[in-house]
Amino acid sequence: MTDKHAMTPDEVGEYYDDRSWLYEMFMGHNLHIGFWDDDDPDADPKDRLTDVLLGELDLGAGDRLLDVGCGPGRPAIRAAQRTGAEVVGITVSSEQVETGNRLAAEAELAGRVRFEHADAMRLPYPDASFDAAWAVESIMYLSDRPAAVREIRRVLRPGGVFVLSDYTERTVLTPDQRAVLADGFTVDSLPTEQGYRRMIEEAGLTVLRTTDATAQLRRSVERTEQIVGENHDRIVERGGADFAAEFQGMIAQVIALEREQLGYAIVKSAKAAR
Repeated sequence: MTDKHAMTPDEVGEYYDDRSWLYEMFMGHNLHIGFWDDDDPDADPKDRLTDVLLGELDLGAGDRLLDVGCGPGRPAIRAAQRTGAEVVGITVSSEQVETGNRLAAEAELAGRVRFEHADAMRLPYPDASFDAAWAVESIMYLSDRPAAVREIRRVLRPGGVFVLSDYTERTVLTPDQRAVLADGFTVDSLPTEQGYRRMIEEAGLTVLRTTDATAQLRRSVERTEQIVGENHDRIVERGGADFAAEFQGMIAQVIALEREQLGYAIVKSAKAAR
């Protein structure tokens, strides 16, 4: 059982790098849940989530977006393509930095999109240097979540917007369910929706709107089940039969947890204007 809260940022980066093949198999270059649009069933749900979050930010050419916990970079690249903004993505995974910068270059966006190795709890950027920031399923993994939100507020310009998109606890978990959370998500607890709001407000930001996206999480769970089944042979080939069996057992428990106990919230907040 791995608790990323007990690991240094570099150790967390190595953790992701060691499992990059598994993330790539199931999630490509976008590690987040999906957001379904029934009016456009052919739209990629993960790209749709990026678009929903962009709708909260109102970015344009010349603006700067900080992507906190950027993963391999697809949402950041899409944000730049759709808005004309400059995007800086940060991650503790050296492999994700390399992949993101390669994908940005392939998209001919190297001048506006870059990925850097950085600790979200100690951002290496000056005060008031970004117009907006988002953290998509990344704050949940940090050992000091309030410190990261305070750092995000610090680097936002007056009037800047921060959007958090993340898993929540909707019910009180039993010890067995907490063990599944630790195995599947490598954390021992998640904030509630109100916990995220309180964390953001205590950092000095004003919460503008909260969206309960739990229904989208439920639909993402259905897709996860399908993908795991379709890729069984590939997992065996790469990790071995014992690993595949262990992984599928763990995923089944995580899916049950996501269906019944966990939720998903999108919280929009802003830094006060001068």
